[in-house]
Amino acid sequence: MNKTKKQTKVALFFGGMISQHLVMIRKAAKKLGVDLDLVSYNRVCFDSQEKRVKIRGNLGRWGSAEEWINLGDYDVLFFRTTGKHWEEVDLVVKEVKQMNGKKPVIVDPIILNGKPSMACKAYQMLALGEAGIDVPRSIYGSLWYLYDTMKEISNNQISRNKQLPISKFQFPIIIKGSGGDRGTRVFKADNLGKMEILVRDLRKTETEEGKRYMLQEFIPNDGDFRVFVLGGKVLGVMKRSAKQNSTEFRNNYSAGGSVEVAELPVEIKQLAVKAAKACGLAVAGVDVAFRNNDRSRPVIWEVNKGPQFKGFMEATGIDVPREIVKYLVSLRDNSQ
Repeated sequence: MNKTKKQTKVALFFGGMISQHLVMIRKAAKKLGVDLDLVSYNRVCFDSQEKRVKIRGNLGRWGSAEEWINLGDYDVLFFRTTGKHWEEVDLVVKEVKQMNGKKPVIVDPIILNGKPSMACKAYQMLALGEAGIDVPRSIYGSLWYLYDTMKEISNNQISRNKQLPISKFQFPIIIKGSGGDRGTRVFKADNLGKMEILVRDLRKTETEEGKRYMLQEFIPNDGDFRVFVLGGKVLGVMKRSAKQNSTEFRNNYSAGGSVEVAELPVEIKQLAVKAAKACGLAVAGVDVAFRNNDRSRPVIWEVNKGPQFKGFMEATGIDVPREIVKYLVSLRDNSQ
């Protein structure tokens, strides 16, 4: 007699409100017969006497055992977003590592290291560079340090630190938040005066909120490419272009940019997969541009964790939620 295959059970962790993207993934799971729970980080709890981290049900209270979900009940734990919730992430990972016997598979690999800094853009620049991947020339530091660096260049002064590659910078420049996403903390300054105004505007976020920034070279382009990497394979490619007849320089779909399906050479796709791996991401949106529009000179803007996919689906026609769920199920099958 053939045994009925056990239904895959997935916990998808998220912060904040349930977004349209999360609803789409949940609907895709239902169609595929996958038991997928959307688990808010607000539901992660533990009691020091019990010494276990559990998931609170919608009505779960201490003493109502039937309303608590054990992490071991899941086959796969998918941390789509982490953001401000690394404390909960680390608690969940600690619980999983202490389990005996079969454990749920954790996505992405970066989660297993438990280091919030690894999800930041500054760390990515170092990780990608160490992997031999070209990135925008970047300097990390306090906002006033970044300003003083450009001021020194503008005044044609010689740096006291001969190893600092500041000679590669010229206006316009980019100021990028190390923890930003979807282009929300990316700014452009055309000269020193505008940079000073920008720095003064951002200083409050640095001093009171602990946000950090990078100085990056501006690479002129007529658009960039978003490569969607899923489990070490390229799902598809789209080209993103900034608004026409606008001062907007960002190509992001969320910033009003246009999108269209695109194709890239095999070696560029392989580079995107390599970049995702270097950053510890199995589900990633890798942004690629080209210096002087030369396809032989690719540069990786950044590697995005938990990429949004509405624009990507619009451009490519690929059912991303379905593909994500299928990938999560494959992880359970491969672990058995």
